[in-house]
Formats: sequence, C-alpha cells, structure tokens
Amino acid sequence: MSQDDDKNQGVELGEFLDFYLLDSQEQIERLGAGLLQLEKEGGNIGLINDLFRSAHSLKGASGTMGFTPIVEITHAAEDLLDRLRQGKIDVSLEMIDVLLAVTDRVKAMLEQVEKRQEITYGSEDLVNSMKALLNGETAPAASEKTEQTFAHEEEAPASFVPLDFSLSEQEREKVNDAHGMGHGVFELDVKLAPNTLMKAVRAVMSIQRLEGMGKVIKILPSVEELEAGQADGFSVLFLSDEPGEEIRKEVLEITDITSVAIFPYLTPESAVKEPNISNNEIVPQETANHETVKQSIPDVPKEKSKPAAAPAVPEQPPTNGESSTQVHTIRVDTVRMDNLINLVGEMVITRTRLVQIGLDLKSQYSTDPMVNNLNEANVYLGRLMNDLQESVMRLRMVAIGTVFNRFPRLVRDLAKKTGKEIDLVLKGEDTELDKTVVEVIGDPLMHLIRNSVDHGIESPEERRAAGKPVHGTVTLDAYHDGNHIAILISDDGGGLDLDKIKKIALTKGLINEREELSENDIANLIFLPGFSTADKVTDISGRGVGMDVVKKALNNLGGMVDITTRKGKGTTFTIRLPLTLAIIQALLVEVRDEIYAVPLSSVLETLLVNRSDIKTVGGLQMVQLRGNTLPLISLQEKFGLPDAETLQNEVFVVVVGFGDKVLGLIVDELRGQQEVVIKSLGDFLNNLPGIAGATILGDGKVTLILDIGSLLQDVLVTRKI
Repeated sequence: MSQDDDKNQGVELGEFLDFYLLDSQEQIERLGAGLLQLEKEGGNIGLINDLFRSAHSLKGASGTMGFTPIVEITHAAEDLLDRLRQGKIDVSLEMIDVLLAVTDRVKAMLEQVEKRQEITYGSEDLVNSMKALLNGETAPAASEKTEQTFAHEEEAPASFVPLDFSLSEQEREKVNDAHGMGHGVFELDVKLAPNTLMKAVRAVMSIQRLEGMGKVIKILPSVEELEAGQADGFSVLFLSDEPGEEIRKEVLEITDITSVAIFPYLTPESAVKEPNISNNEIVPQETANHETVKQSIPDVPKEKSKPAAAPAVPEQPPTNGESSTQVHTIRVDTVRMDNLINLVGEMVITRTRLVQIGLDLKSQYSTDPMVNNLNEANVYLGRLMNDLQESVMRLRMVAIGTVFNRFPRLVRDLAKKTGKEIDLVLKGEDTELDKTVVEVIGDPLMHLIRNSVDHGIESPEERRAAGKPVHGTVTLDAYHDGNHIAILISDDGGGLDLDKIKKIALTKGLINEREELSENDIANLIFLPGFSTADKVTDISGRGVGMDVVKKALNNLGGMVDITTRKGKGTTFTIRLPLTLAIIQALLVEVRDEIYAVPLSSVLETLLVNRSDIKTVGGLQMVQLRGNTLPLISLQEKFGLPDAETLQNEVFVVVVGFGDKVLGLIVDELRGQQEVVIKSLGDFLNNLPGIAGATILGDGKVTLILDIGSLLQDVLVTRKI
C-alpha cells in the first residue's frame, strides 16, 4: 500500500498503523487459539463470547482504518459466532475448519498491510462458506491455499529447468539448510536492456538490494565475467523469506534491468541450463507478473519494529469468570532494546578494564591511598553494574509460550492430514529465556514435532493392535535446569528402530562392527548429516536433512539435543539451551599462548590429571574419574595450535557438561573467572566449529568463547574430535 493510498483512506495511517497491526495480530492469534480450545470444549459459552469479541474488535479496528476486505471477512465470522452464542447453531468440525481458514486469510491480509501493499486476497469463498453454515447447509469447499501462506508448496512451471550454479560444498550446505528449515530458495533470472553499459555495476547493485531482503549465495556469470563478456543477463541463487513479487519489484527498480523471473529452486539432478542467458529464457517485463511464482514462508522469526510507547492493549476478560487484573505495560522498539543491551555490554567491558588498571596500579603503588580509593570505587561500581545488568537482562526475557502457542494448530492440521488422532500437551509455557533464543528456537521445535507426528505416533489401527489408546500424545515441556533451560518434545509412539539405525550406520561406514555403542549413542546417530531411516520422504518430514539442521541450529545457540527412546513406548528429544546470549560468567583458560573463555554455567569442576592416566580408546582420549570414564578433548589439538616444546607431567582438565553429558577439556593453565560480553564473529566466521563467539578482556585483547554444546556433540554424536 502506497503513501497516497494511506491518505485516501481518510485517516493518517502512519500515526496509527503500527498500533493497529499489533492489536490485530494479537486478536487474530487469540481467535486461532480459542477456536482450537472450542473444538475440544464444544459449547463453552464464555469462550464463545471471547471469540465473538475478538472478531468484533478486529472488524471495528479494520473498519476505522479503512481495510474493507478484512472488514468483510471478519463481519461474516462475527455473524457466525453471534448465532453460535445465541444457541441457534452448534459447534461442528466443519465450522472450526472454516473459521481457522478465516484466521489464516486475515493473517495474510495483515502481512500485506504491514508491507504497505494493497490487500489482494479475496474472501468470497470463505464468506460463502460461513453463510452456508448460518443457513444449516454444507459449506462449499474454500480455497485451500492462499498466495502467501502456502506459496512455498507451489512448483515452478514445467518448462523451468534449474541452472547449475556449480555450488561448493559450503554453498550447497547453505541451500540444503534453507530447504530443511522451510525458508525460500529462489533462482532469479535477470534480463538487461540491449547495449547496457557497466553490466557488472548493475549486478553489484542487484546484489546490494537483495542482501537487504535475504542472502545471495551465488551469481552467474560472475561480476568479472559480466564485465568482460557478452551476456545479456545474469542469474542469482538467493535465500529469502520475502514474497517473490517483492523481490522482483526491488530488482526491477535498477536502471537497465528490463525483467526478472523468479522460480523456486531445487538443486538440479539432471538437465541444467547454460550459465549464459538468452533472450528467450527471460520472462518479458509485461508478462513477468504472470510467470513469476510468488512466495512467502510462514512462521519464520523476523525482527519487527514496534512503536516506542504505544498504549497498552487491554487483555480480554478471562474465560473462567474471574475478574482480570489491570496490567500497565509499554511497548518498546526492539532496536532500542538491543541498543540498550549493547551499551550495558560495553560498560561491562569498560568496568573490567578499570579493574585491570586498578590491579596494575596497586602492584606498583601499593601504599598510595588514591590507588586504594580507585579500587574501592571499582568494587562499588561492580555492584551497581551487576544490578543494572540483571535488570536489563530481565527485559530481554520472554515466555517460551509465545513459541509453544503456534504448535496446537500445526499438530491439529498434521494429524488430520495423516489420519491420526493426536493430542498436544503444553507444559511450562511461562518459562522465560532470552528473546534471541526464542526467535530462533521455533524452527528446530517445528521439525521435531513434525517428525513426532509423522514418524513417532502410530496410526489408530496400529495403536489399537498394540493395546494403546487410539489417541496419541505429543508433549512439549520447558523448565529451568540450573543456568540452562530444558525443552522436552515427547511422544508415546513406537520409538526409534535402533537395530535399523545401527544397520544403516554400519552400511554407510559411520561406525564399525567392533565399536560398542549404548542405545543412547545409536539413537543420536540420526543427527549425522544425511542420515535417514525413512523408507520414503513425506511432505511432512524427512529425518535426513531435517535432523542435521536441528542440531546445527541448536549448536549455533550454544545448546545441544539428546534422545531417549523405548521401543513401543515412545521417544523424547531433550534440548538444553543457555538462558541468555548476551553477558555471561566465564572461566578463562590458557592453551599455549592463546586464551579461551569457557561459559561458567557449563563448568562442573576442574582437575589436575597425570598424563600417564590418560588412555586412548577408539581414537578418543579418556580418563577414569571416580569410577566413571570421562572423555577428553585437547584444545591444542582441536584448534591446531603448535605443540609445546616440553610436556608437563600433569595437565589441567576442565570438566564441562549439559545435563548428564560430560566432557573434559585439556588446557595448560587456569586464568580465573571473569564476566564477559558475547560478541558475534560476523557472517564469515560465525559457524566455526567449537566457537560460540568472542569477547574483549580487560587488557583489550580479543578472546574466543568456546561452544560447549558443539564440542559435546562432536564426541557424543559424531564420535570424533
């Protein structure tokens, strides 16, 4: 929607649009969750009244803003809910299906409003369905797909042949990860005007614009080849969660670009196009709108700016009849919040520097009273900084229920699609963790839940034959575990086929016959890249790419995942994550001349071990600790540091762990404890194995922070250092 359109609505939309969107999104989420509850509870009049009020509020706000398509569809929903609360019609599965489809359609409309686009979605099919239900008739089939909600399921035209971009292993891995996480992967075929000068410049400008909407993987021909060659266009392999039409429009704004064709991209397995683009391979500008596949991936976490101080949205009255308590809140732009966190982090670094200066001065001028005063002030400043840091970190904490609440609808739809009867049980929704973790954890959880539904829970016939209740249960639970949060995804299905997993691992050479593996070790093999036990890959899940992507996503958060399974009883995935990703306590260790920071929340104890007590079993160093075997990793070997000129008889071992998984890190020296601020290493160094980030010490030097989850996963899952 353009700015002119805003003025034509008769309201200065810029002033109120952000608040309208926030309120409407909350109303539609409340409506969707309430409908799922209504499906279980039937004629709960209090719940029906709440649903009616949500539809009424949404209709009224949309009418005030002039969004007629939203008014039309919500007005019909309001009529249906009004007839329901009057007791003139009964709740039915068909009614729930139609109203849930209404929530999907309104969400898609709100996405267009948020992007200042015209609302192009129709509502006639759903309005007709709701009118039929009002008249006691069977609702006509509504459109099952909307352009943006399900666009990633569409296919490219039959004539489209994907270009062979000759991807490197790393580039192919990024594309596979994007597919596995459900993000958009596109091929953009760009046509330049005849006799275009500085073709390479046009390509660079395109890349710059695209980087603002996603990630460019590769361009063919390359920029250098474009400048030297005769190609009349170029192709881009691009990852993005933006609609295809928006991507096309962005590139078309560049001078001398005449058309852009966009196609969903799968890695070619057979015939491919030549890198040079000929005229007949480009969709002409006047027809590009019809040939372009429009895409948008749902449920991808995205940072959204919120008004700095919008009025609080009053909560709806509780359905249990209790009086509600007034809540005073203020919405703050997330950019401002992140800036505040960064400033506190810089203050922590500066305080550490002041403490170091004070210690240096005391070593030289121990009797000077001014030095003592400085150190006393540093102690007091430290107390204030700790209080400030704790208060600011609480601002980042959000309830994990904001993620959990999206899954009841997912499980309902998947169960209906697979013909299974499944109940989703949610626990620990009030458990809080860092907002950054909450934003990223949604995709891994979705993969695990989809696999529990598709592979874990048996069909009603199989469950009945096994003497189980016909209804399967998937449980999603979260709770605090020390300085970490644990998330459990459990099902009461048939469990993993460990014999089959071991057989496949042997066939692929991932393990050998003589290797002794526990049941837990065998189960964790499914996280290896490309490992799959599925006889066929369904459109709901596939244990190959998906499980590997889950592990990578959790490792990037400094967490890990573990499996317990019992044949015929079910499977539980246990995820452990740090509570925060901003400021942590760390143990500094020295390896050769390098200093590394080990998150203190993962440190269990430190040991002094004689080298003669360290044994090597199956290529893995181990030591006996109080009757148990402790696997070891030498950080010097792990990070390729030079050997010491002389070996000491004893080495320090830092014992770290997540849950019941432990590992010993062999280091040269222990340097003490320090509060550190986690800094990102950037896109190029962000995925270094075993490294979670970097920090700045009191002397100004940069130190790497170890990723304990990744190191544990190396030993306990891949069984190699």
